[in-house]
Amino acid sequence: MSVPVTPLGVIGLIAVIYLVYIFANLSQRLGAVTKMRPHFRFFYLAMALLGVSMLARVVRSNGLLNSPFFYLATYHLPFVIAIAISVGVAWYYWSWLFKEKLA
Repeated sequence: MSVPVTPLGVIGLIAVIYLVYIFANLSQRLGAVTKMRPHFRFFYLAMALLGVSMLARVVRSNGLLNSPFFYLATYHLPFVIAIAISVGVAWYYWSWLFKEKLA
């Protein structure tokens, strides 16, 4: 008996994309107030890479292109790069919270 987990995986990726969108919006507002460089645009690049990962998940769930290399190149690598970009940009905008807590 197989459990259909692919729809849940796609819903999870949609949730991550929405989370990155929220971070982009909040970082844009914070950057406008504090006159920071507009690095929030990298969040949109991360969302595009997460979209590629989502499409790869859908394509693989249909049984097309079931190669491990295809899945690595179109799902795992874009996902890891997107998360690394998101964490880096979020750290750029929100690291002051940790500095305030330690001070």
